[in-house]
Amino acid sequence: MKSVNFQLDHYNSLEITQVDDRLFEVRLELNGRIHVFYMTREQLGADQRIEAIHAKLLNDYIPSFD
Repeated sequence: MKSVNFQLDHYNSLEITQVDDRLFEVRLELNGRIHVFYMTREQLGADQRIEAIHAKLLNDYIPSFD
């Protein structure tokens, strides 16, 4: 299982765990309360965001040889 955890501050965090190819568990802790959501890849928007981050990294950090 793949998992990513973001510590937002001392009390709040966001954890995203891939359950299978299309399903993710999103665990949000805010002010001591834990909220758990199950989202598909489309609901999470993972494909578009990953592609956008990848394109930005390529444009900003890898020189073009045109």
